[in-house]
Amino acid sequence: MECGDIISICAIILGPILAVQIEKYLERRRENKNRRLSIFKTLMATRGSALSWDHVEALNRIDLEFSGNKKFEKVIQTWKEYFDNLSRKYIPEEEAIWVNKNQDLLADLLYEMGHSLGFNFDKILIKRNVYSPVGHAKIEFEQEQIRKSMLEILSGDKGFPITLMPEVIQKQKELQSNVDILGNVN
Repeated sequence: MECGDIISICAIILGPILAVQIEKYLERRRENKNRRLSIFKTLMATRGSALSWDHVEALNRIDLEFSGNKKFEKVIQTWKEYFDNLSRKYIPEEEAIWVNKNQDLLADLLYEMGHSLGFNFDKILIKRNVYSPVGHAKIEFEQEQIRKSMLEILSGDKGFPITLMPEVIQKQKELQSNVDILGNVN
C-alpha cells in the first residue's frame, strides 16, 4: 500500500467525522451568538421600561452569556458599572440624579453590547430613540398612586376617604324610619 492510498483511506474515514465536529462547533457558536443577540434585542426593546420582567431577566443573563470571552470584556465592565448603580441604596432626594445616571449607564452598556455584536448605534440614538406612549406613563403613574394609597390605608397611616352626601343621609333616615314604623306595627 502506497502513501497516497493511506492518505485516501484516512480522508475517507476522518472526513465525515471532521465534518460533523465542525458542524457541531459552528452550531454551538451560532447558538451562543443568538443568545447574546436575544439579550441585546430585549434590552433595546425594553430600555424605556426598565421595570419590565423581560428587561430584568435580560440583565440577569448578561453574566451568563458574555463572561469568559475577551471580546466581551467591555460589555462585562459596563454591566458591572450599571449594576453597581442599580444596587445603590435608594435615597428619595437623589432620585432624579440616580435615574439620569442609570439612563447613561444603560446607554453605555447597550452601546458596548451592540458594538461587540456588530451593530453600529451611537449612544444618543440608544438614549433618545425610545417609543413609549404617554398612555403607558399615565397608567404606570395611576397604578403607583393607587398602590401607595392602598399601602397607607392598610398600614393605618391614612384613613379610607369617605364623602358624606346630605341627600343620601336623608334617604337613609327615611328608610330607617320606614323600618321603625313596620317594626312597631307587628
